Amino acid sequence: SMNRRGFLLLAAGAPLLAACGQTPRGLHGRLIILRHADRTFAPLNAKGRARAAQLPEALADLPIDAIYTSQRQRNIDTATPLAKARGLPVQPIPPLGAGTRILTEHPGQTVVWVGNQENLGFLYLELGIPAKPPVQFGEIHVVTIPGDGGPPTVEIRHYGD
Repeated sequence: SMNRRGFLLLAAGAPLLAACGQTPRGLHGRLIILRHADRTFAPLNAKGRARAAQLPEALADLPIDAIYTSQRQRNIDTATPLAKARGLPVQPIPPLGAGTRILTEHPGQTVVWVGNQENLGFLYLELGIPAKPPVQFGEIHVVTIPGDGGPPTVEIRHYGD
């Protein structure tokens, strides 16, 4: 059930909460974090597909080294126009621990994560990001995690109409 899964995720994240707003040592880079685009039931709706098509333009000024999503199809569909524009694959991975995995595999690089309302909060706890995650459709957070152990910074952007 959802409650049990939520409890298990919280239990798994407990050591991360102890860090109290600090990114795990040694991790650095830039994460472009967003929730999937607009949906009706599970899949993206017409507005969501139109919004996803505007993501490449919204991020045109940033280098992107990799694109990751959770395994949900709406997340993959949101990332696909950007992946095609950049000639990169969409890489679906399990969301628990995704932040540490991405930053470990791409140190100092700029990586996109398309998540879900449920898992974005855990990602922010995991990485000690001092902000509420982007749960509104069209909201993007460009999170810079410095290598010197300083706190992550968040730039807020938007994409789509």
